[in-house]
Amino acid sequence: MANTSQNIHYHWRHGTYTYLAALALIALLAVCSHYLVQGIVTQQEATARIVNLAGRQRMLSQRITLFAGDITNNKENSYKLANEYQQSIEQMTQVHEALLNGSKKLQIPAPTSRSILDIFLKPPVNLDQKVTHFLHLASTLTSDNMSAERQRELFNQLKLSAYHEMLQSLDTLVFRYQKESEIAIKQLQFYNRISLGGMLLTLLLEAVFIFRPLLLNLYRREKQYVALLKQKEQEIADHVRFQVFNDYLTKLPNRLAMLERVQTCIQLVKHNRTHLVVIAISLNRFSSINESLGHENGDRLLIELANRLNQFVDQKCYGFVGRIVADEFAMAIDISKSSAEIPQLLRQLSALIHMPISLPGPQTQDVQLSASFGLAFYPDDGQTPYELMLHANQAMRTAKTEGGENFRIFSPTMTSQISRRSWIEQHLRHALHEQGQLQLVYQPKVDLQTYQLMGVEALLRWNHPEEGPLSPAEFIPVAESSGLILEVGEWVLIQAFKQMAKWQSQNLAIKVAVNISVKQLLKENISQSIIAMAGRTRINPAMVQIEITEDHMMENLTQIINELKMLEKFGFELAIDDFGTGHSSLARLRNLPVKYLKIDRSFVSNAPHDHKDAQLVAAIIDMGHSLNKVIIAEGIETTQQMELLQTLGCEQGQGFLFAKPLKPEELMKFVHLNQINPTPYTSESQAI
Repeated sequence: MANTSQNIHYHWRHGTYTYLAALALIALLAVCSHYLVQGIVTQQEATARIVNLAGRQRMLSQRITLFAGDITNNKENSYKLANEYQQSIEQMTQVHEALLNGSKKLQIPAPTSRSILDIFLKPPVNLDQKVTHFLHLASTLTSDNMSAERQRELFNQLKLSAYHEMLQSLDTLVFRYQKESEIAIKQLQFYNRISLGGMLLTLLLEAVFIFRPLLLNLYRREKQYVALLKQKEQEIADHVRFQVFNDYLTKLPNRLAMLERVQTCIQLVKHNRTHLVVIAISLNRFSSINESLGHENGDRLLIELANRLNQFVDQKCYGFVGRIVADEFAMAIDISKSSAEIPQLLRQLSALIHMPISLPGPQTQDVQLSASFGLAFYPDDGQTPYELMLHANQAMRTAKTEGGENFRIFSPTMTSQISRRSWIEQHLRHALHEQGQLQLVYQPKVDLQTYQLMGVEALLRWNHPEEGPLSPAEFIPVAESSGLILEVGEWVLIQAFKQMAKWQSQNLAIKVAVNISVKQLLKENISQSIIAMAGRTRINPAMVQIEITEDHMMENLTQIINELKMLEKFGFELAIDDFGTGHSSLARLRNLPVKYLKIDRSFVSNAPHDHKDAQLVAAIIDMGHSLNKVIIAEGIETTQQMELLQTLGCEQGQGFLFAKPLKPEELMKFVHLNQINPTPYTSESQAI
């Protein structure tokens, strides 16, 4: 590349110098031609003046002869004639001197031509001698002591010299000047032809050695430019096509390309009578990983996973993979619905995704991912690429809703379920901004020994204007999966704090438990936001109990532990909700800044009738007590459940046995009773 640039620079420099030299030569020829023409023109002007002076000499010689004749014949006015005669002689003498030696006054150059000088000085013409002789005769003719006879004799000589010698000699001089003028004109024409030829030759050389290579080079450069332009156009077209049909991050085919390729596979399946399954893959809780590790590390994880999936498909040699959006991928593989390879294939995929991925940094960090899978088979689950991709995605959504890290094969009922979830999401967004649809109710928590009110738990209810009351068990999971839980959780906190502030103004000290999603705790500085919210409503943080679900807390403990410690430090009480359903270890539980453990209702409901559940409840209570935690039991609905929990030493409980969730005004009546009478209740309640 450098040599090419140097060669181009050298050729352009050499061409420039040659072109400038040619221009200088043309300019020199033009200047020379100008001065040559100017010299010839000046010479011609001088020759014209000389010819005029020669003619004047002829006239003066005739005039002198005429005056001499009048003087000889003694005509009247001889004195006046003598003066004019002498003036004519002097004029002829001056003109002769100018013709012989040149004259600046008359702008006559001295003769330089040998032939002209010979006419003046050498026989046979010897013009200088003849003019001198003529002027001598003319001067002698007017002498005072000259006899008449001698005067007539001189007159005759003068007359003879004027008409024969002078006229012939002057004619010879004029002819010679005219001859040399013609020669000069021919020389001028010759030199002009040479100059013109030189210019034409220079232009020809310029055309051959400068402009021709320049034009050829420009032509080649234009061809190269056109070729480069076509190449760039093709590259741009390829790049645009790649951007349109490929994911910018992983370089895998995107959704459009997947639809196109699935369509091709469908045609091949029809022709070859083979099989086709579309597998939708979604990473579990990847948004939490993104928020905790940062989007740059999240991108690294997606790229590494994309490479693994691509290699997996290449090894199978009968499918392809693409990235649909964010943390979702899709595969199309040639395998039948009844094949025994499907469970094995999904196990291999799950193990591949679960393999640790190392992230660079000051300390290498290994991250393990998990995924949920949805399968749609052609032609049972869809006739078009769009249907297959949609139904595989719906099956995957169902798998995630059911806990994730599993797979589901599409069934028609999933379409209605997905539509229902979409409807709930849209209407929940609307309900958050329309007053009256969402409200909080409060379920009392009591001391199981004294039946005194210990506090309440704030529970969210949704009364839809068309559907009526909607169960939290239906809309809370939708809020979690769609991200609306952040807005819902903030709404619940604000409404609960406002109600607490109202009770405080009425001198009612009621401790309120509020459920917070882990997604809220993963937000940056969420503890500061909750503290600021409590400050604005002027409530006592010690009267607020924040509940976090056990399994979600333990999965994200490293990310949220600082937020929990900040809340505990500021005075908020912390509780682990649904305890026993997650994977808490004693070591981690011991170091958590929580005061309460809430036993999940699933253990409480069967404990009186199932010995294993009773043992499990007893173990949870004993473990909690060993860690100095207060135990709260959820879902107490029968006296048998209450008596068992009392026997096992559980401190607090809540459930329909004591009271259903109450509106604020209903709770006021309940508080004023100050004594709770357990009443068995058979209906089930759902709490967030």
